[in-house]
Amino acid sequence: MSEFLEAFTIIVREGLEAILIIAAIISYLIIAKHKEKVKTVYWGTGLAVLASFATAFLIDRIFSATEAQTQLLEGITMLLAAGIMLYVTNWFLGKMQAQKWTAFIKGKVDDALTSKNAFALGIVSFFAVYREGFETVLFFKALTVGTADITGIISGLVLGFVVLIVLFYLIVKIEKKLPINIVFGITSAILFLLSLKFAGKGIHEFQEAEIIGETAFAIVPKIKDLGLYPTFETLGIQTLIIGIGIVLVYLHFYQKSGISENQAN
Repeated sequence: MSEFLEAFTIIVREGLEAILIIAAIISYLIIAKHKEKVKTVYWGTGLAVLASFATAFLIDRIFSATEAQTQLLEGITMLLAAGIMLYVTNWFLGKMQAQKWTAFIKGKVDDALTSKNAFALGIVSFFAVYREGFETVLFFKALTVGTADITGIISGLVLGFVVLIVLFYLIVKIEKKLPINIVFGITSAILFLLSLKFAGKGIHEFQEAEIIGETAFAIVPKIKDLGLYPTFETLGIQTLIIGIGIVLVYLHFYQKSGISENQAN
């Protein structure tokens, strides 16, 4: 029973973040009348699943990677994911404001999604799933070592997938009924918060691999699931990302609002 619960918890916990990102992006594409580009998201998701298994297999069978090497790979993946999610957050914020003025001027949503932007959404889907998938594969490998209850693990995995599919369906349905600006805002917030988490965890993995040092900052609690660690290095990069987020909000909303008001006067 314990193996069943552990397997179920792992797949739901690790898959939920990826589900939130993918569901939000798909909802956006459908609302913006670019349903044909949803396949880009599915391609990114499918490739990420294959890449997760392939990477775990290579590390385990061919390279016999040490724990430090695995942590280094995870750290690089997380930092790449954080950077790309921050980039797409900026893109969504820009579209959110653009949609606002388009609706004001033309009375309707008129969104032009370029191939470049569609590709960026596919990349975000890839890294969201790859990061979680690779980690999930490693967790399940550790869970199966020395256990006789393989049936319980498989049952927990299957039930977890069913729960994720239901959550994905519900999230997409809910978001499809929201105004497009709200979908932009929700997606931007999710991506930004996850970029904070991934950046903190990425630096922490480098510290675990002894690539960079650790300077303790005991005032802050350690909350692994939020990517929060009591070191100056992890908090430093997260502070930098928060600063970038503040600048993006200013550029996309306050500055543009000020320019528009001046033009109106």
